[in-house]
Amino acid sequence: MESWSDLLSNLESDETESIFLATCDQRLSHPSTTYPPPELPRHDSGVSGVAVEDDTKPLRRSNAASSLPVNSATAISRRERPTQDDLDSAVWVSTKQNGIVQYWAPRYANFHHHNTAENARISHMASVRSAVVAQNTPKACTAVDLASGAGSFAFSHAAAGVHKVLCWDANPWSIEGLRRGAIENGWHIRVYSGDSKSVKMHSKTRVTAFCESGNKALVRIQGLRDSLPPVRHVNCGALPTSREFRETAAAILDPRLGGWIHVRETYRMEEVVFKANKTRVEFEAVVEGLDKERGYLTDANGIKRKPVVQHIQRIASDVPGMFHCIIDIHIPPLAI
Repeated sequence: MESWSDLLSNLESDETESIFLATCDQRLSHPSTTYPPPELPRHDSGVSGVAVEDDTKPLRRSNAASSLPVNSATAISRRERPTQDDLDSAVWVSTKQNGIVQYWAPRYANFHHHNTAENARISHMASVRSAVVAQNTPKACTAVDLASGAGSFAFSHAAAGVHKVLCWDANPWSIEGLRRGAIENGWHIRVYSGDSKSVKMHSKTRVTAFCESGNKALVRIQGLRDSLPPVRHVNCGALPTSREFRETAAAILDPRLGGWIHVRETYRMEEVVFKANKTRVEFEAVVEGLDKERGYLTDANGIKRKPVVQHIQRIASDVPGMFHCIIDIHIPPLAI
């Protein structure tokens, strides 16, 4: 049987678009809106005080059109450097999960429906709630997403009451989806390109998005520290691994108050706990290096700051024996 890639590569662009539109009408208009977050079974993680929660189901490929082949320079240009006309004329689909609306263009960006239960968990996390206080007080907080996509993690924090949410993604289609979703949810948003030199935080802006790699987030945030509430939560990149963002994530957290880093990785089932603890040890070394570089002292007992694995969430499995996981790692405050 001829593969979809071979079949579609022989079609004209308007014929491909027709197939895509038909697929959207049948499968993508409002996927997962009746799929509630399940009761999550708990497992002993082997790490003291930490449970592994499991929301793993076969990963449903509902954005089928994202795998459509790109066969021309024009199509590549539209994907990587879309004009405003490209954005306006593209097919956009939406879903509403946990009361939050999200938009994406399936032909140019991915959307992962297995995040439904995870987003609900984030919105109700004690660590998020404890960092969210009255507007314009010194204890208000900021959340950062280093690979935001259409805003799944970011919107969950905004819905929980986080005062400033900063997002990075190099895909302009993802940023446009995030922009549309923020507006639909009633959150004021500002979008900056990677070429933007002057960036200002405005009091009414809840979501700020940068169309550039998350590796550039540290420089941006260093220039905004005085106008931002403390950064207490960082989503450390995208699946299948977030390793490239770990040092950036640790450096972005408020250097005195600490906070939480949400690490995304893919592990074998039997390695989840071991690898999570290995990741914690790696963060411990990163934090120690940052504290020395910044000239901070250890606490009164001479003990270095020790990150703690507070939670392990298995969110999906699309390969037998392998799990996409989120590891919540708490970086404690400085005891000075």
